[in-house]
Amino acid sequence: MKSNKLEDMSYKQLVKILDALMAEYIKKKYEIKPGLSQCYTCKKRLPTSEVQIGHYIPRRYHITRFDERNVRPQCAGCNGFRSGSWLKFRYYLTEEIGEEEVKDLETKALMYGEKHAIKEWLSYEINRYREMNNR
Repeated sequence: MKSNKLEDMSYKQLVKILDALMAEYIKKKYEIKPGLSQCYTCKKRLPTSEVQIGHYIPRRYHITRFDERNVRPQCAGCNGFRSGSWLKFRYYLTEEIGEEEVKDLETKALMYGEKHAIKEWLSYEINRYREMNNR
C-alpha cells in the first residue's frame, strides 16, 4: 500500500505535486478575471484552463523553478513552440519587478546550477501552496 505522507514520497513525486500546486496558484494570481488569463509574453487572452506555466529561467534550475518571481502564465505558443520567449519574458519581468530582482534570479541560477532542492523544503512548500490555494 502506498503512503500519501509527504515524508514517504520520492523527490520526483514531491516535485510533481509542488509543480501542480504552484501552477494552480500562479494561474489564479494572474487571472484578468475569473476564467480569463493573458499570456505574459505575447499578451494573447485565453481561457485560464489553456494557460501554461512559463519560467524565465528554465525549470531544470530547481533553485529558481519554484521562485514566484520566475514564473508567469504563458500560452502554449510562447511557452512551448517559442521556447518560453525568454527575451520578451526578461523584458516584461524587468519592467514588472526591476532589473535588480531579475539579476538576482539569474545569479541564483548561475551559482547553484541545476542542483536539486532538498525534500524537506519541497514538503514545506507543498504545504504552503496548499494553504494559499485554499484561501
